[in-house]
Amino acid sequence: MINVKVTKTPLPSGYIPQPNTAAVDPKWQQHFQQVIGFLLYLMLGTWPDILFVVIKMSQFMANPSQEHLDKVMHIFQYLASTQNYQLVYKGGQTTKSLMGFTDSDWAADLATHCSTTSYFALLASGIVCWQSRLQKMVTLSSTEAEYMALSDTCRQIMWMKSLFEELGFPFGTVPISGDNMGSIFIRSNPIQER
Repeated sequence: MINVKVTKTPLPSGYIPQPNTAAVDPKWQQHFQQVIGFLLYLMLGTWPDILFVVIKMSQFMANPSQEHLDKVMHIFQYLASTQNYQLVYKGGQTTKSLMGFTDSDWAADLATHCSTTSYFALLASGIVCWQSRLQKMVTLSSTEAEYMALSDTCRQIMWMKSLFEELGFPFGTVPISGDNMGSIFIRSNPIQER
């Protein structure tokens, strides 16, 4: 991957992976799984910006195609292009707060009809935890999918808040940002809660 063409995105814009309909080639499958395993290791430890695309491409490990491998190699081009990027944590008084951000992609997986939940948390203006995964159940609307994502994010933020309080660093109210007005209304309206 030395001297590769510079790319600014982990996957090409507008790319929607399709399942491979050809017969499974065990040698090809093993190679693809090894490459995805390597990317998963990088994603969990140091490269949160490839989280979504690696999870998306890992859904095709059972029967990958040449196109899937080409797109995974595009991820490696992105990594080579961004190897000097870094997370920066700022220690000023106004940036020490903990914040959460969440989003959901409703029924993104055509095979299971499950939505994708994604969230990340910032501390000192730097990302400290992140996740993107399929939801455990099928949702009937984008609002329900977003509400489930909001719930997952709240659980993670509450765990982090509790951990920091045990360590002697208490936080006040932790803001969590979402982009679905329906899920925000359900959460803010006590009549909707059961």
